[in-house]
Amino acid sequence: MGDHTHPVMVAMRAFLQDHPDFASLRVAFSGGRDSSVLLHALARLRPQGLEAWHVNHGLRPDADAQAAFCVRVAEALDVALTVRKVTVLDDASEGPEAAARRSRYTALREGLGGRDLILTAQHADDQAETFLLAALRGSGPEGLQGMRVLRREGDTWLGRPLLEVPGEAIADYAEAAGLGWYDDPSNDDTRFDRNFLRREILPRLAERFPVHASLARSARWQREAVDRLESLEDERIPDEASLELASLAELDRPARRARLRAWLRAQGLRPPGHARLEEFCRQLEVHAPDRNPELRWADGWMGVYRGTICAEAPDAKSAVPGDVIPWPPGHARLTLPDGRMLERAALVALGVDAQEALEVGSRRGGETVVTPAGRRPLKKRLQERGIPPWEREHLPLVRRRSDGLVVAILWSDGDLSP
Repeated sequence: MGDHTHPVMVAMRAFLQDHPDFASLRVAFSGGRDSSVLLHALARLRPQGLEAWHVNHGLRPDADAQAAFCVRVAEALDVALTVRKVTVLDDASEGPEAAARRSRYTALREGLGGRDLILTAQHADDQAETFLLAALRGSGPEGLQGMRVLRREGDTWLGRPLLEVPGEAIADYAEAAGLGWYDDPSNDDTRFDRNFLRREILPRLAERFPVHASLARSARWQREAVDRLESLEDERIPDEASLELASLAELDRPARRARLRAWLRAQGLRPPGHARLEEFCRQLEVHAPDRNPELRWADGWMGVYRGTICAEAPDAKSAVPGDVIPWPPGHARLTLPDGRMLERAALVALGVDAQEALEVGSRRGGETVVTPAGRRPLKKRLQERGIPPWEREHLPLVRRRSDGLVVAILWSDGDLSP
């Protein structure tokens, strides 16, 4: 295929010219038609740092066959491909689609930073579907703006070079290039809302209205309105990882929501939906000093402690052993499930017997910690250290096996001390 004036190639070249400073480009490659077009077009342009990743959710019997297909395509295009298997944990509060999406993007972010870019293949028809879904769910401008060509994704970035390209142009490119792709049978399952709209509703609307173009244009107008509001709010947001609760005190509810959304975006987090954010704001208004409002959603969490709001991505917390890990005498080191290493010599420096049989695990409740000043309740020690309640369950505790006393805590800043 030699037509460089095709809308797909025009969009790809424009995107790369507009965003030249990324060190690596990681294509999310499912093997489907759209991501096959994206990868093929990029393989023709050969930008620096190009690679592909296939995330295998293992949710269907043919998942491994799909991964094998992606390997063959990448080899034919001479593009490096990584296949990453993930386990989808379906939190009942978000549903299977959102859980799979969260697992997928967590995997795609692996090893990437602020100069790297994940590329996905959503196009203008997908944007129309996103707008209609948001409208049917009663979303405001934040949801109705749909997807963006470029946005933050945790510590890295997410780009959608084909977002302005119509679906029919994607199909035309695939046919002209003679591409094969992997048909995901779940795309025909109308139990999923997006598939229902795509298969049942939008074709009927398209018989009378230019529905895809019109809805995508409406999303663009909403995005412009959101950008204007965000630019005003961003000027008031401090470039800090926490937000003082006092800075929200004089704001009315809509302004408070806008301030929180802007601050979350500055942290690289996708804000929660309107209903959840509204409930969090309500809790801020009525919470007592001994209460700590907290909000968890698919893309992050935030909570209040000692007059400060903190927020992180759901995968940002350090892993803590779910089960107790024994640390027998004579073993100089112990590696935790998240890769961090504990040194027995550091414990000896704290006064722990080098031959003591130890174990590492999470908090159970009611523990006592041995400090140079004597034994203290673990809860008091955590309060003294200023550890918010939501972080306390994620701190590895080193206990004596003989009596269960805590002799050291691996704090979130990496310090190991009583």
